[in-house]
Amino acid sequence: MRKLVLFDIDGTILNAGGIGGRSLYQAVEEICHENRMFGDNPTPELGRVRMSGMLDTQIVHDILEGVLPERAIQQLLPDIFDRIAKLLREGCKAERANMRLLDGVRELISAVADHKACLLGLLTGNNKGGAAAKLDVFDLNPFFQLGAFGDDARSRNALPAIAARRAFEQTGKRFVGQDIVIIGDTPRDIECAHHAGAYAIAVTTGQYSREALAPYQPDALFDDLSDTQSVMGAILSPNHV
Repeated sequence: MRKLVLFDIDGTILNAGGIGGRSLYQAVEEICHENRMFGDNPTPELGRVRMSGMLDTQIVHDILEGVLPERAIQQLLPDIFDRIAKLLREGCKAERANMRLLDGVRELISAVADHKACLLGLLTGNNKGGAAAKLDVFDLNPFFQLGAFGDDARSRNALPAIAARRAFEQTGKRFVGQDIVIIGDTPRDIECAHHAGAYAIAVTTGQYSREALAPYQPDALFDDLSDTQSVMGAILSPNHV
């Protein structure tokens, strides 16, 4: 086993039809009111943030910045994450028709999972429970043996080291540098890979075009993940073994 292959979820594996953002804002409002953070007052204006490529931890902080003190936000985070996961489980069942597995993803994930050189995991801004709720819609959870999630850190750049540590704990193998392959659809996925010295595979199935992603210099760039052979070739390329 010589490759730790880490997939982003939203825009890379699937399109959730916006349910993730709606669930997150609803969870923040509900938990704040249940804890009487606003007293008897209505919800104040919350920050509106671009979520693409961001971690749930950072998103919640950005939404509540200037509304609640840092200490209060930290105390609320576990309950907010639990509520996001609950809302996502309910919402994914109700809005299944609006969710879409992206082209070639199931075939690629199966190929990586079956390859003896690869250990398959997640690197996602979703908290762990929310990630599981989304993947469960398409019966993909059993493929992923580990992950680093949006409730593990506040910065995406911290996630590769967390995933590598968990991979070592599971296998006894140390994955470093370009032993790690990160597949994602945003500039933040590419920057995260570069920060870790990992191999960055970018795909244009999210909110960013080829022209928007190319300047960040991913090691490989695909319009989608439907050409399993070509993407597996990039993952296993001898240039980064």
